[in-house]
Amino acid sequence: MSIDGGVGDKRQIDFDDLQREVAGLDVGRITRFLSENDPRSVAGQKKKAREQIHRNLLDQLLQDAEYKALYVDLGDKLGAAERGADDMLERIEVDLANFAAQIADMENDAARGPDGGLVFRHGDGRVVDANGEVIAIEIAEGIMWPDDAPSAEEYFATKQRQADLQDRQREWTDYRYDTLGDVRARYDNVDDPMSKDDMRDALDAIEAAKPTSLLSSDLTTSQTVAPVMSANAFPSFN
Repeated sequence: MSIDGGVGDKRQIDFDDLQREVAGLDVGRITRFLSENDPRSVAGQKKKAREQIHRNLLDQLLQDAEYKALYVDLGDKLGAAERGADDMLERIEVDLANFAAQIADMENDAARGPDGGLVFRHGDGRVVDANGEVIAIEIAEGIMWPDDAPSAEEYFATKQRQADLQDRQREWTDYRYDTLGDVRARYDNVDDPMSKDDMRDALDAIEAAKPTSLLSSDLTTSQTVAPVMSANAFPSFN
């Protein structure tokens, strides 16, 4: 048999197998052309049949009025919680950008020590570096203080608010993608519909794991430090 003939035979076999797979026929070999997700393949048709069985099971469960009420309630509250968490994370992101801009402005206006490092002065006269370490008096006495240099109180208070908000961002991220993400995956799994107890537990988890709301005072910076991005940069998170 010639090489060309062999190649031609293989192409014919491939073509025939593809046509059988498209037609939904078992070719007697491992499916090579159509994936399980392709409804034209044998595996795809079997998968679709399995999903229909499970969908029929969910439809049967929804005939129970109590089950349906729980199912609808969970879907509504889960969706609302997801939207609320997404909105909260967006707002926190904006606020963190404001804090970063304010801190950058403070550092740009701050005095410098002999080594060029940032230094800040407390109301009681103590001079510290950016880490809060006290600068020796003999060194502090030689520092030139710009008129608009931020105080140590302003600088470290803003840094602390930034750190607190970063902690809150992590809490909301965990809630959005771990707690709500797990509930969503379970809720959408038609292969294994949730039981009534599963849905009750999920409803409890949505509320119990939600991070506590912030008070406006938690994010309000000193009045001497104006927001950079908007007049309402640090709203109350309710």
